Parts: sequence; structure tokens; C-alpha cells
Amino acid sequence: MRRQFVRLFLGFVLVVAIVVGVQVAVMLVSIHYQRINWTQSVFQDYLSSFTSNLKDGLNLRQYSMSSIEEVLLMSADDRVSGLYIRDPDGKVAIAYGKTSGGNTLPIPRSREDDVNKSTYGSADLPKAQQSISEQGFSASEMHSDVYEVHILQNTQTASMYVTQQAKPERQSILLPPQVKATDIAGSLVISYNDDVIALVDVLTFTPFTYKNTGFLVRGLLYPIVWAAPIAFVLALFMAASISRKSERYTQGIQSALEKLSSGENNVELPKTTIDEQKTINALIGMLDENLAQNKRSRQSWLRSISHDLNTPVASMKVVLDGIADGVFPATEQTYLALKKENDALSERIAQVVLYSNLQSPDTRAMKSTLDIPSLIDMVLSRFPEDKKERIYLDAEEAQLDADPKLLSYAAYALLDNALKASTASVGWSIGKNEMKFTNTAQLAEGVDFFEPWTKGDSSRGTAGSGLGLPIVYQIMRLHKGTAQIEQIGDDVVVSLKW
Repeated sequence: MRRQFVRLFLGFVLVVAIVVGVQVAVMLVSIHYQRINWTQSVFQDYLSSFTSNLKDGLNLRQYSMSSIEEVLLMSADDRVSGLYIRDPDGKVAIAYGKTSGGNTLPIPRSREDDVNKSTYGSADLPKAQQSISEQGFSASEMHSDVYEVHILQNTQTASMYVTQQAKPERQSILLPPQVKATDIAGSLVISYNDDVIALVDVLTFTPFTYKNTGFLVRGLLYPIVWAAPIAFVLALFMAASISRKSERYTQGIQSALEKLSSGENNVELPKTTIDEQKTINALIGMLDENLAQNKRSRQSWLRSISHDLNTPVASMKVVLDGIADGVFPATEQTYLALKKENDALSERIAQVVLYSNLQSPDTRAMKSTLDIPSLIDMVLSRFPEDKKERIYLDAEEAQLDADPKLLSYAAYALLDNALKASTASVGWSIGKNEMKFTNTAQLAEGVDFFEPWTKGDSSRGTAGSGLGLPIVYQIMRLHKGTAQIEQIGDDVVVSLKW
């Protein structure tokens, strides 16, 4: 039971692991694409808000990095986590807010004075206070889209337009270890009268870290996380329950098979509702029935063998006792009678031995292409002339691949049986791996003619050992063929095919 329980348990766990693994993989891929769409959407909204705020009072404002800071901060909503504002050389001048994961944005230590001078900042995007050395910033390849915001202003008019930079080659930017290039949702290059005044990297929260979606996403993930241990416990109980039922069924089957092996029949099988186990029960029931039939057949065979062999033995004993008592004279005729009974006994013993050998698992049919005339001569030479004249032969389409010794025995046995069963002519037809034997007679009903010691029709029941057709059946079995006997009109036809 322990091994069965382990196999069932591991099977359930494997199924659960595959299902959960597929769910996790699908969710991770989905989250990856949702995060990309999220950051792009937030950046586009930020860009739209920033350009809209710039347009308001475009003619009334003098533009510098300081004035741009104010517009950048007022354009950010709560989905924007932080801003890195760089000077035209690409060095970080000031930072606001946090990383997408909620960590503080660091600034170069050499720019602390510039940060302290700044008067901007808000509750959502406070000024960055943590400082690290400039060596802490390393070059990273930019992955985000870059948009150029062009502000044109003269003494009378002011205008603004936005273009997106092409991506013929990757640009490098300096980032601290807390920020990855993929954390940047997008970048802005802000120029005033064709002079770049600021570079801005926009960082956004992820669906996990944004306060309005983080709870929802975590709520979706928690059921999957909890599903694994719950499924593990369920697999444990299911495996234990099924293994107990399976153990009871196995023990019932084992008990039934032990009874069958000890010679009992009509054994009781365990009840089940599982289709596969019902099939096993049906097959064991068939085995039980076949064993019972075989037992009855063996008993019948033993009685038949005893009777069949005892007849010539009893006849010889009577003759020998008669000779000893002086009832029968010790003449040639008496010895011929003894020889006849002895020959009958020898023939029947030989048939029993042959039938037994044919049923051996080691016996094989040694097939070869037969010479038809030689086969016919081999079979007919065993009959006297008066019987040969009663056999009509049709071998125009003869073509046989078979064991010559076994097939010649089968042909002789069937012809001899047919000649004994009828005083009329008998037919022998040979085709392509096929032979038919025909004689006039009537078959008895409800008889298995291929069962040992069964006598076929009424005319054939007066002589023979009852092993002729069973031996022929075994020869066909070794040839992977069939033997069939049927009544066609007034004729009995035995067909051999392989």
C-alpha cells in the first residue's frame, strides 16, 4: 500500500504542479506585457499633461531649467513615481520622488547644493535627499522612447511642438544601482530656441507598487500562492483514499487468484465501480469459467483415454487368457487378432502423444514451399487401392507454404475420416494455402468437433479415437490458420486455411 500511496500522491502532486506552473507562467507573461502597456500609458498621459501645461501661458514665461522644473512637477499624477532631471551634458542635476519599487532616488554628492537651492517639490514627488558619489552612477543603455519638446519664442510670438526621436542606435545614460534602464517609462529632451536646457527621465510605479492597483494584483496572486499547499493537502487525502480502495480491491483480486490457482472455481470478485477494474473482473470471470471448463474437459479426457486405451487392452487380455485356458488355439489367426488390437493400442497412444506434442509451447511449424505432386503421393500412398479410387482430387490452383510432415498428416487424417464416414466418393481440393475435404454425411448438433475424444457425425461415431480433428486443429494453430467443419446440403465440408 505504501508504494501505491506514494505513486498516487506523486501523480496528483505532478498534476497540480503542472497546472500551477502553467498558471504562473501565463500570469508572468501577462504581467510583463501589462507592465509595458502600463508604463507606456502613464508616460503618454504625463507627456500630454506636460505639453498642455507648457502651452498655458506660453508667451508669459521665460524658460530655464528652474521654470521647467515647476511644470514637470505639476504635470505628474500619482502614477509617476519619480523624475530624474539632467543638465544638457546628461549629468543628474536634481531628482524628485522614488524609484518604481518605492526606493529613494539618489543624486550625485557633488549636486547636493543644487538640490538644496531648489524650492520645488510636493508630497507626491518630494526632492531626493540621499546622495552618493558620482562613481556610484554607471552607464546603462536606454530602452525607453525619447521625445523632444521644442519651445520657440521671440519678442512677439511663442510656439511649441513635440517629436519622437528615431532609434537608429541605443543611447547611454548614467543611472544609480537602485534604478534599471527598464524602469524608465520614457525620456524628454526639452529645448528652448534650439538650445537644450534639460533632459528628463520619467519613472512610473508598476501595477504591483501603485497603491490603487497593487492590492488588486496581490489579491489575484494570493489565491495561486495558496492553491499550491491546499492542493498538496488535497492530493495527500485523495491519494490515501484511493490507495485504500485500491488496496482492498487488490487484496480481493489476489485472494480470488489464489483460490483459482489452488483449483477452486466460482470465486467471489470484489465489487467496483471503476470501468478498468470491471474489465479486470470480467476477464478473471472468463478465466474462472475457462478453468472450470478445462477441468471438466480434463476429467472427460481421462475417462475417454481410459476407455479408449482399455478397449484394446481388454481385448488382448481376453485372447491371452483364452490361450492360457486352452479356449483359443495358439494359431496364426489368434496371433493376428492380438496384433490387430496391439496396433490399435499403439496407434491411439501415438495420437495422444502427437496431440500432446502439438500443444507444447516449444513446437513450431517448419514452413516451406511444398512440391504438390510429392505431397499428394505422400498422402495417397498410405491408402489401399480401393480407397484411393474413391478420392477425387482438384489441385489445379494448388500453392502451399506449410510444414510438409504436419500438413500431410492432417490431409491423411481428414481423408481417412471421410472415407470411414461415407461409402461414396470423397473430395480433396487444394488451393492457395487452402484445402477442403468433402464427404456425404450428417453432422451431429451441439458438438465441438475440435475437442479431444469428440466423435463428429453419426456415421463417424462408430470408429476412431476422437483425436483426428483436434490434431488437425492444433496443426492449423501452429500454421496460424483456421480449421472449420460445416454442413453444406448433404455434405460435410472441412476447410483448412492459413
